[in-house]
Amino acid sequence: MKGRLLHRMALALIPVGLLTSVSLAFSVMRRPPAATTEVPPDEVMQPAEILPPQPVSTSPAPPKTLVVQQSPSTTPPPATETAPAEQVQLPAELVEEPLPELVVDKTPLHAAMGELERAAEQAKLAVTALDPDSQRRHIQEAVNILAGFADPAFRATSPSASADTYKGVRPLLIEARVKREAAEVQWIAAVQQQMEARAKKLAEIAQAGGSVPLPQATTDLSSAVGPSGVLGTRGVRVEEQAVEVIGRAIRQSTEAMAAPDQATSIMEAVVRQLEVARKIVQIAIDR
Repeated sequence: MKGRLLHRMALALIPVGLLTSVSLAFSVMRRPPAATTEVPPDEVMQPAEILPPQPVSTSPAPPKTLVVQQSPSTTPPPATETAPAEQVQLPAELVEEPLPELVVDKTPLHAAMGELERAAEQAKLAVTALDPDSQRRHIQEAVNILAGFADPAFRATSPSASADTYKGVRPLLIEARVKREAAEVQWIAAVQQQMEARAKKLAEIAQAGGSVPLPQATTDLSSAVGPSGVLGTRGVRVEEQAVEVIGRAIRQSTEAMAAPDQATSIMEAVVRQLEVARKIVQIAIDR
């Protein structure tokens, strides 16, 4: 009876031992492996480059200074002082004396511009006229305005025609040229008188024993004076250019009255001529 009991107890302890061994085995499997210094082949680091030993300097390093960039100085270098020449102070009227002003009466030019507009209007009406009689009347009126009452090409189109009504563009331009030339002659005389007075004063200073400085640059009138002794271009003056254009327009208008079949096309050319003349007169006004 006792032996059978021991036998049963031994059989009962067998499962307990097996469970114990299995538990130990599982605990060993769960334990993390010990850390090793082995590195995978693809992660092996290359050895650092070995630099040769640098000599150690025993002298102290110079102190570091902060360099600040500065903008270039705008102060000009001091000018060298030169001894002033001994000169006599010139009178106030000889220092930087301005030249006389050229004053031109442009009243005839403004009057010619107004008459040009009247003539251009009549020329345009001649282009758009519906019958030969009205076209001829507008052409003759344009000629009268351009030529003036005293011109042989003038033909009265109304009983009230007079010299005051038809002063003429061409006579007004000739008057404007004469007035400009007279003003320029006076200006040249005033400049020459001013230059002579300055030269005389300098001569008086020199005779008094003073040191006379070199005179300033004088005005050279030879380049400004034309062949006729007046200022302006050496070729055709602006007013003369306008007179030539007006004369051409008068001739074309006269031809238009003599050829009624071509009057419209001729008067179209006259309108263009008058526009050119107007621009030339405006240049003369702006001078």
